[in-house]
Amino acid sequence: MISTARQWLLRSALIALSVSCAASVAERVNPGEIAKKRYLMGMEALAASDYEVAIGFFKQVMRVPGFVRLAANAKLRIGDALFLQERYEQAISTYRAFLREYEGDENSPYAQLRIGHAYYEQIPSDWFLAPPRYERQQNAVRQAAAALRQFVRLYPTSALREQAQTMLDDCEQQLYEHEVYVARFYHDRGKHNGVVQRLERAFEKYPEQAGTPDNYLMLAQAYVKTDKSESAQAMYQAYLDRFPDGEFRADASQNLATLRALQLTPRNPPETPKPDTPLAPDPPFAPDPNPTPETEPPTEREPAADPAPSPEPGQ
Repeated sequence: MISTARQWLLRSALIALSVSCAASVAERVNPGEIAKKRYLMGMEALAASDYEVAIGFFKQVMRVPGFVRLAANAKLRIGDALFLQERYEQAISTYRAFLREYEGDENSPYAQLRIGHAYYEQIPSDWFLAPPRYERQQNAVRQAAAALRQFVRLYPTSALREQAQTMLDDCEQQLYEHEVYVARFYHDRGKHNGVVQRLERAFEKYPEQAGTPDNYLMLAQAYVKTDKSESAQAMYQAYLDRFPDGEFRADASQNLATLRALQLTPRNPPETPKPDTPLAPDPPFAPDPNPTPETEPPTEREPAADPAPSPEPGQ
């Protein structure tokens, strides 16, 4: 039977051997290889839609010191895993953290695009029981448009530019339709200052979409109603120049002539009659397929711009 002393010596030897072996293995382990292996395992989990497992592997990669390139890629992939789970706000925070922590990284354009894409995915879609998209709150649309404009401005030659531009065009079309929807709301209720504000903004921000005959005439009439004669004349003239065969050309010409005659008439003349030609009646605008509600559309604030990441390398 082994004595107590011998048992103690045997245990001590085994412990020493274990420690020695562990130290030898540790000396042979390359931290870089561990980080690469964990990263590949994370990518496999991400491809298999096992997102939480993937995030766990990528976090392990980020804890390995001295491997900035892999850590940056792991941070980006965590954002992707959150995005694919539709956890968009968390994904946006992760992509923004990437842009702050790895300023100038070659994947900065990708992170900026993903911020805009995450906002874009939160825009409510059209379905038959809901009002049209342009009648609803536009916060997500404005945030998506702001992030995508920033991408287009910072990375004009990026291979991702076309994808960003497609989403941006859709956002701007919806924002334009919202401006016109609200302008019609004000027009139908005689709130002409609201019409001026909304259509001026539409012409300024979305000139390609806004240049329709209805918009020119609606804004011209709103200028008349708000005693902005010179602006009304300019708008009627713009309508005549842009639409020489327009349906309401005769009315626009008559209104323009009347406004010019009124402008030449001295103010408060004692016995000078006003011109005999009155303003033509307002033309009927194309009917809105979705009647405006009785409640006033909510006002919305423009979103704050995202922190500007570094320009794309090589630009």
